[in-house]
Amino acid sequence: MNLFIKSFIILLFNSTIAIAQDCKANVIIETDISNAKLYLDDVFYGEGNVLRLILEPGLYNILLVEDINKWNTARVYDTLNISDCSDVHLEYQLSNNILLDSHPQNVYVFESDSLIGFTPLLLRNDFENLLLQKPEYTEREISREELSSGFKPDLQFVGVEKGESFYGSFLFKALIGTAIALGATTAYYKLEADKKFDEYQKTGDPAALEQTDKYDLISGITFVALQIDFGLILYFFLSD
Repeated sequence: MNLFIKSFIILLFNSTIAIAQDCKANVIIETDISNAKLYLDDVFYGEGNVLRLILEPGLYNILLVEDINKWNTARVYDTLNISDCSDVHLEYQLSNNILLDSHPQNVYVFESDSLIGFTPLLLRNDFENLLLQKPEYTEREISREELSSGFKPDLQFVGVEKGESFYGSFLFKALIGTAIALGATTAYYKLEADKKFDEYQKTGDPAALEQTDKYDLISGITFVALQIDFGLILYFFLSD
């Protein structure tokens, strides 16, 4: 009798172990993007937003990747411990990037007193509030909830409106025109002075030498005026 009971217990125990070894769990992994790639213990298992697996008991390392070829792609690391045949349902968020744009653009973006970039800026969805600043504009604080809803912050201009650009002004056109005329005049009288000096060297005519000095004087005056003209253009260019 004792032998029979012992045999029965051993048989029951072995059967239980066999059933336990054959036990597998249905695992469902959901993500918020359609092309999430799943790796278990560094082995690729598939991709999609709903992944269904049948796994034996054990400890598994999970890696979910948004796009393996994308720079700075979103990744999720986790571990899965299966100890029985119970179904497992896991959900993960991968689309955690938020685009921060603003009007105007090129606005300083601060998080906890640290400059993290300029708009437009792609952000991880792991912040609470951001501070936007730009010279001559009002600063503004914006929350993660506002950005998640697609809100585009508008900073109000508080600086001094500038007048007409120097490039579009009549003064710029006048200075450019004057510079062209002075340059042409300087070149013309310099050439004439060289011609008269060559004539003087050939003939020794004092009148030719007098004309040379006259043309050189005119050329020098127009050249100085040309330098003043260029100086004014540079001054107004830097002041604009």
